Parts: sequence; structure tokens; C-alpha cells
Amino acid sequence: MNRILGGGRAYGRYEAALGVALASLAFLSKDNPQLVLPECLWLFLVLLATSLAASLAVRLRPERPLPAALALVASFIVVAAIQSQSGGSASDLWVLYLLPIFSAAILLGGRETAWIAAGAVLTNAAGLFAEGHAFGAADAFALVLKTSILAGAAAATWSLSKSEREAGARAARQRDEIERLEGVAVVAAGGAGAVHDLGAPLTVILGYASLRHEDETLPQAVREDMARIERSAQYCQELVRGLMTSRDAAMITRSASEVVESALSLCEDPLRARKVGISREFPPETCFLRAKGRELERVLVNLIGNAAKAMPGGGRISVSVALAGPRVVLSVDDDGPGIPTELLPRLFTPFATGHAKEGGVGLGLYLCREIARRHGGDLTVGRSPRGGARFEMTLPGAAAAEGPPLGSAGSLKPATAAA
Repeated sequence: MNRILGGGRAYGRYEAALGVALASLAFLSKDNPQLVLPECLWLFLVLLATSLAASLAVRLRPERPLPAALALVASFIVVAAIQSQSGGSASDLWVLYLLPIFSAAILLGGRETAWIAAGAVLTNAAGLFAEGHAFGAADAFALVLKTSILAGAAAATWSLSKSEREAGARAARQRDEIERLEGVAVVAAGGAGAVHDLGAPLTVILGYASLRHEDETLPQAVREDMARIERSAQYCQELVRGLMTSRDAAMITRSASEVVESALSLCEDPLRARKVGISREFPPETCFLRAKGRELERVLVNLIGNAAKAMPGGGRISVSVALAGPRVVLSVDDDGPGIPTELLPRLFTPFATGHAKEGGVGLGLYLCREIARRHGGDLTVGRSPRGGARFEMTLPGAAAAEGPPLGSAGSLKPATAAA
């Protein structure tokens, strides 16, 4: 993590301020009779070099603070040498200890700042006692004053730099979020037009499939295929209708097991083609939940499809329903390789996908979680006991009640998936 404030622009601010401060101190100290020349001038140049080295170390290797810390320790030693060459404890150049303190607060962290500040305080005290004269009230006051200034400067600078770092991080996160939302908006705008245009061809497909399904002169296998096409077309028609009227759609009470079976009826053929088997686990008692249209089936179909893609050589998927207090948990487990570790932190963010080679755009899981949240629940991911991934959609439970009719999609018949 780059610790310097505000990226490249802050590097210039730091280095410019550093050069101005040292040049000003060197100029103001030129008439000091206790100043040893030209040694002190060379030490000022060395101090500038070590401070710039600390900045350069953070710029080149921000993940490794040790080189920058060592450069600041060197700066600290150079300041001690300048003080000894300009009057010792009586020198006004003790203020140069503020330079490595400020640098540590800006470039590094709180721990490094505390160590540098403590070293500056101890060096001042040691220099005062090492000179051998009697320690009086004036010396004690001067030591307390210097200690207060150094400690206060360290605390204030660290607090300000921390606040600026956090503000910069928040701004970066907001920029990323805005970019993601802009991408989602672009996709949504294109999708809205596509959804509108899908209505007519879906009606045609559904009509022809229904006619052929009812034609008793056709072989039974063909009629079964027509029934599958009809069910899929009904599901797509419900999705289109739901997307076009999502704000006005009513929540209905449904059995959780019926939601699962309805989703599985749409997945059986693709799963069989991939040599993927399905197992169901339902509790003895019937679990009810509130659902809007076919949105929950949409989530399950997406999760089951992702699990199947993760097992190109075949495998098994388990879909289960469980009660967790007042909530219903719908789980999809697979015995695939699991979610890559590097993808987990951004799995539910827009455009994060592990299936880019297969044409995935990374919106499926994001939209699934949004649907779960619109239903008062959430969608999470974890490790399955089977070794693969486990997705859990947790939703509020509901009491058994009659809901409004589901329309044509309500006729979807559960089918047995591949064994």
C-alpha cells in the first residue's frame, strides 16, 4: 500500500516543502557564532539527501517500509550531528528533529513516528546531561518544552496525515464505485431495450411449443421436448414481464421447496448434458417465504449454472432448504474446485467473473445478491463440505397463506434432474 499522501502529487509537495524548510534553516543559521562551518553545511546537504532517500524508498517500494525507516534513522543521526556542531543543547537547531518526525508521519506509520519522536526526546535529554554542568530549573523547563513540542508535533502530524490518507482511500473507493455503477447503468440501458424486444419472439416460441406439445400425432419424445421448451419459454416470459413491471410486482407467499423444484425443472437438460447430478434436501416441515415473481428461481438457476460450469468433467450439486430460526436458508453446494482465493473479496461486485473465457461478464452474482437483498435477505459464499463452493441465500420466513396467482409461469411442473 502506498503510504504517501495523495499519490504522485503529494510526493512533490513533500519534497518541495523539505527543500524549502532546510534552505530556510540553513540561511537563518548562517550568522550563528556556534555554527561549525563548513561541516554544518555539508551535514545539511546529507540531511536533505537522507530525507529524499526515505521519500524515494516509499515511492519505489511502498509495501516495504524498512528502507524508508532506515533512511529516517540516518536523518535522525545527521540532526544529532548538526546539533552537536552548533552549540549542543543550547543550539536552536534541535527543531530539525521535527523533520524526521514529520517524514515518518507522512511516509510511514504511527509506530515509526512514535519511535522517531521518542528518539528525539531521549537524544535531547542525553545531550543535556552529557555536557556535565549542573542541571537547573531552566534546563528542566527547556527539556520539558522541547519534549512537549516534539511529542505534540508527532501526534498532530500523524493524526492529520492519517485523516488525509483515509480521505484519499474513501475518495478512491467512491471513484471505483461510481465507475462500477456507470458500467452497470450502461448494461442496464442496453438490457432494457433487449428485454422489451424479447417479448414478441418469446410469445411466438411459446405459442408454437404449446401447439406442438398438444399434438397427439407426434412421437412422445418430441412432445416431451416441446414441453421442456414450453416451460423454459414460460420462465423467460415471466422474467421479461417481471423486469418490465418490477416496481409494481406483488410479493406472494410460496413454498421454498416449490421454488427449488421450479428452478431445477429449468436446469435438468443442461445438467444432464454436462453429466452433473442433483440431490435435494428438504426439511420435514414445509417452509414458506415471500417472493416477487420468479426472481428467486432466477437466483437459483444462476447459482446452479455457475456450479455446473465449475465442474466441466461432471460432478454433483446439492440444493437444500433449511430453517434457521425465523429465516429460510436455500443452499447450493458443489464438489468442484471452489472459488479462487483472489476472486473472493470482489465476487459480488459488478464485472467480477471467473468465467471470462466462457463469455461471462460478471453481473450474475451481483444481481443475485441484489435480488436477495430486495427480498429482505442476503446471499453469501463459503466452502462446501463437499470440497467446492457453497452459496447460501437467507430469506425471511413467512406463514402459510394463499398468494395471488402466478399466471402462466405457475404451471411450471417440477421435474427430476439428472441422477
